[in-house]
Amino acid sequence: MSKTDKLRKESLKQLEEKKAEVQEEKRRRQDAGESRSAARMRRDAKKFNSPLTLIIKILMWVPFLWSGLYYGGIFVLGISMDQMDDVPGRIAVFIAVGSLICLAGLVLAMLSLYIPQFAAILTGTVLFMQGASYIVNKAEERIASGSGLTVEQQGLADKWRFGLYPIMILAALSAALMGVYLVRRHLRKRRLQKEKDNAPVKSIVADD
Repeated sequence: MSKTDKLRKESLKQLEEKKAEVQEEKRRRQDAGESRSAARMRRDAKKFNSPLTLIIKILMWVPFLWSGLYYGGIFVLGISMDQMDDVPGRIAVFIAVGSLICLAGLVLAMLSLYIPQFAAILTGTVLFMQGASYIVNKAEERIASGSGLTVEQQGLADKWRFGLYPIMILAALSAALMGVYLVRRHLRKRRLQKEKDNAPVKSIVADD
């Protein structure tokens, strides 16, 4: 075998090895289960963390724990145990699923995924309010009939509204968190673009 043939054979072997390495790297990235765009989005979002976003994240837990977990849990158990005969079972499903989706949104917020967290919390709040508004409306109908109600029962609608409706504060805080992120991202892009525009241009004319 001539020297030229040996060189050609070695070149082909190196090309095949390189191709195999590229395919292996591609497979490894697919197995990782996280796309480059998702990883980049999370890294970029973390750049916009600030004391303000931290405060909003902490405040978001308050209405969730009050309405979604405490009052929501009470009504889900009460409906499931047939303690509220005039409330169908689907209302418990709305409240339970809405609370779980809101919880997922809170986890996304803590991970600084600001746009996905708003989508999740908005969806969860809408589902939760479907059940909450049904319960409050039923209480108001019972009060309007005015038949055989104690003084405490006459105030149930306001009590339940006070317990369930604050979940909407969670959605408002979620929107505020996303708004802060979008504003800070816009300002950062403008600053980077301004720095790029004002950067000195390197001369392409060689010095004599």
